[in-house]
Amino acid sequence: MVPTTQLNGLVWLEPVYQQITQAFLNGHGHHALLIRSANDNGAEQFCQAVAQWLFCEHKQQGRACGECRQCQLFEHQSHPDFYFLAAEKGKKISIESIREITDKLSRHSQQQSAKVVYIQGVEQLTEAAANALLKTLEEPTADCYFLLQTDIEHQLLATIYSRCQLWPLPLPTQDQGVAWLLAQGFKPSNDLQIALAMNYGRPFAAKNTLEQGEIAKRLEFLRQFWKFYRNRNLLMLLPYFQMDNPIPQLNWLEAFLMDALKGALAIHTGWQCNDLRQGVEAFAQQLSALKIYQGLAIIRRMRGDLLSINGVNQELIIANGLIEMIENVFEG
Repeated sequence: MVPTTQLNGLVWLEPVYQQITQAFLNGHGHHALLIRSANDNGAEQFCQAVAQWLFCEHKQQGRACGECRQCQLFEHQSHPDFYFLAAEKGKKISIESIREITDKLSRHSQQQSAKVVYIQGVEQLTEAAANALLKTLEEPTADCYFLLQTDIEHQLLATIYSRCQLWPLPLPTQDQGVAWLLAQGFKPSNDLQIALAMNYGRPFAAKNTLEQGEIAKRLEFLRQFWKFYRNRNLLMLLPYFQMDNPIPQLNWLEAFLMDALKGALAIHTGWQCNDLRQGVEAFAQQLSALKIYQGLAIIRRMRGDLLSINGVNQELIIANGLIEMIENVFEG
């Protein structure tokens, strides 16, 4: 029997995986693991790998055998004692969903093995659902494990947080991220480092950036931003926003202005737009650090409004924000 790993090349997550499995083997495993990770960092694959290990009949440190009946059921996505829960788009996870899971947990395991609940995006629980989950976490049934995944930017109820064992997942180093992208079939180029930098080191987001050609799209968009700044003309930039989803363009602007602010303050490390350094530095020489910061605040408010207000007129919010930049940042 040859032991296998289920992380499929996500080497930056291996140390945490090894620590968790070793804790269980040493008798110190916890029934509720809180997995905190940046989005697009492999957290879903990580939780799936831990779940399979918990089911495996031939556990080793950091390895599920991949051959026993439990592993086979899991790998074929047909394990009857594995419960997955996630919010539907635009909705929260309801108390009814938690009650349904709780009812299943109260019954005997169908495979006479562990029962594993994986909740993806646990921050999406309604308050009632969170309280129902809390009660289950306080009184767990035997051989029942919870994998609660959340993004690092979200806050959880302190009561749930206190009932779990926290496991933060690191981002890959640049070398690890590049190696993973090469393993996905991309050819060696500077674009790999650029895509990782654009996405704060998140490899799956970088993969999407490369597949969608977003490096070139960002360059063209920021060239229009420069024309918008030089001409103080709203129509130099507004038509270049994708109104069905303008968030990526606002993210590009935020990164550009953040690096410009660093440049104005003589901070030369940690740039997200290092490939555009010449243009960023030129922009930073045109405005004071305070003005750049004010522009950054406007972009962040625009994005927050677009994400939080239902049925909003997106074009109007963006137009108002750009006009505010002309009046208060470029000319104020």
